[in-house]
Amino acid sequence: MANPEHLAILKQGVGVWNQGREENPDIRPDLSDADLHGADLAQAHLRYSDLTGANLIKANLGGATLVCCDLTLPPPSLHPAPPAATPW
Repeated sequence: MANPEHLAILKQGVGVWNQGREENPDIRPDLSDADLHGADLAQAHLRYSDLTGANLIKANLGGATLVCCDLTLPPPSLHPAPPAATPW
């Protein structure tokens, strides 16, 4: 589960997030399982962030720093199976 403080800072915008990352370089942000669907994260300094299971569908990650991020998916038992394909 994402750290609510980290998520609140990110939702204030990339400028605020990046300033906080520069002021606190030793903190490893926890954004695990965060719903970042469609978020504009362009140029965000996300290095060393825990993005395990985060929803990044349609998120703008252009120019974002993702060095040493954890982008793993949760085990299959923790997320629903995709719907069965329907025949044409």
